[in-house]
Amino acid sequence: MRSLGVIFLADVVGYSKMMAHDEIGTLNLIREFQKETISPTMTKYGGNMIKSLGDGWLIEFKSASNAVNCAIAWQNISKKEGKMSLRIGIHLGDVEHDEGPPPDVYGDTVNIAARLESIAENGDIAISASTYLCLDANQAQTFNNCGKQTLKNISTPVEVYSTGRLNIGSKGMNRENEEPLISIKPFTPTSQVLENFCQEVTKDLEKYLDKKDWIHSTVQKNPSDNDYQLVGTVSVNGPNFTIEVILKAPGGKTLWSKTFGGSLRQINLVSDTVANQISSQIFLEIMKVRDKYKSQ
Repeated sequence: MRSLGVIFLADVVGYSKMMAHDEIGTLNLIREFQKETISPTMTKYGGNMIKSLGDGWLIEFKSASNAVNCAIAWQNISKKEGKMSLRIGIHLGDVEHDEGPPPDVYGDTVNIAARLESIAENGDIAISASTYLCLDANQAQTFNNCGKQTLKNISTPVEVYSTGRLNIGSKGMNRENEEPLISIKPFTPTSQVLENFCQEVTKDLEKYLDKKDWIHSTVQKNPSDNDYQLVGTVSVNGPNFTIEVILKAPGGKTLWSKTFGGSLRQINLVSDTVANQISSQIFLEIMKVRDKYKSQ
């Protein structure tokens, strides 16, 4: 039987590593999440669990608005608890139903939702335009228009909206330009007082790195190994702050690393200056090797 439906796919990020580190603890964590979060939110928003995938869940909703509210609730709870991170993809379209037992769903709508889940960044929700158009103004303002994306094994480009950015290194996305880009991992603060600075310097780095037309940059929580990766950690060192920066080549080899610093009292005033200094050095380092990695 074929009918209109909203497919909701969620995935636990890093599930394999979590299982390798603590199998029993990970299974208990997921069972707890299912009991404390999934069951009550599905009841509240009218979701129908199609199947549990071990490290994820496939759910069908009759309402796109309810599916998005459920996704937001899941992400808010998982972020607050800080025990695991989720990716969620949602798509509205025709769904082929198999009444079972057990019941199942098939078709392009399911496949697109799966691709949207795979290209969402950690802690974010990626939805299609058909889903977005069903949202009210308050829900819609939560999402950014990420443009039309070519998804793997999906014949027609899909306009995607996300609560954050897209994981362009995902195997679920076909990049138009296969040349390596600079993936900036959000700088990591070792203290709460450094959080705002880390956000600002990450944003300023993207601004400066995008000024060159021969290479593009993006902020990525999950960089692709095929791209250059810029990683930074900011820490407090007495009355000063210290930034440890590492630039990795495609494949993971360290190209360059350096320590920057300054007065902690001035930290909220220098993100632009620090980003300019770092980006200038990065240009020089990539210029030395860019032909070597051009076709990778």
